[in-house]
Amino acid sequence: MYETITTNIMVKNVKETIKFYEEKLGFQKILSVPEEGEKLNFAIMNRDKISIMFQEQENLIEEYASLKTDEIIPTFTLFITVQDVSLLYGELKNKVQIAKELHKTFYGKDEFAIFDNNGNILTISC
Repeated sequence: MYETITTNIMVKNVKETIKFYEEKLGFQKILSVPEEGEKLNFAIMNRDKISIMFQEQENLIEEYASLKTDEIIPTFTLFITVQDVSLLYGELKNKVQIAKELHKTFYGKDEFAIFDNNGNILTISC
């Protein structure tokens, strides 16, 4: 039956998104289509056990016409668990835009949230 789930996020610019995830969050590009060039249509990035796909807006709409929109407005958050949330918060707080400061949640977890370069919210927790 089901084995994995990987998000495919619509973005305006795949190349800029790769740069953000590499430089700010330490992800590594696994592949892109095309492999090089000014305009990339698609990329898969990975860090540790996490994989994320990014697809350029027009390219993704060609595949799924029902996604047509003039402006990409995020309608989800990504929830990422890490081993040391305080350490990662210290590393990121001056490098990225914070969506929510480090805090204790109502369910007892320490977490914070950031915006990526596309306005998506990444909640980071341990």
